[in-house]
Amino acid sequence: MKVPWPVHLALHAHAGTLLRVPREGKGETVPVLYPWAMDRRAMVHSLDYLLSRRIETINGLVQCKRCEKQYEIGFDLRAKFEEIGAFIAENKNFMHDRAPSDWMNPVLPRCQFCKQENSAKPVIANKKQKINWLFLLLGQMLGCCTLDQLKYFCKHTKNHRTGGLRTVFFILLILDCVNSLIPMALLIAELEKDDL
Repeated sequence: MKVPWPVHLALHAHAGTLLRVPREGKGETVPVLYPWAMDRRAMVHSLDYLLSRRIETINGLVQCKRCEKQYEIGFDLRAKFEEIGAFIAENKNFMHDRAPSDWMNPVLPRCQFCKQENSAKPVIANKKQKINWLFLLLGQMLGCCTLDQLKYFCKHTKNHRTGGLRTVFFILLILDCVNSLIPMALLIAELEKDDL
């Protein structure tokens, strides 16, 4: 027999304090929609894990803002990750805990149908648990997300998520996306090496 929701909450009360229990259907695990995603909200596998399983291209859906055609594009995982890592290493001292303006307003890919420059915008799922985070990171298109979507990511990766869009974006970029792909010790060693 299923326990009614108010009774379920009352059963979890302790010493007059109500414990927060995820709402029905809101557990931490979610269906795995992409080979690079984990079964936990907003989490992706490490770079080593992906490469060891020969996952070398990260695909996602885009839609042209001009001709409105939708199609899939892919990014080379290793090459794009190295490009992003190099950018962060070179610019970390100038970011001041804020996302770079280039990434806040990304230059979008050219449409493969109508050839319009800066027009292939990522199709971002309405349900936040279905967002293709790694595709957005590698395409440097996280700036297409709303503040609410970025805060969702930070929430489910257990990181501080208050502040303006540029601050939350920076946290997402540095602390979450990059660190989930590469162990923190390696990232710190790489950044310190650049300081020498």
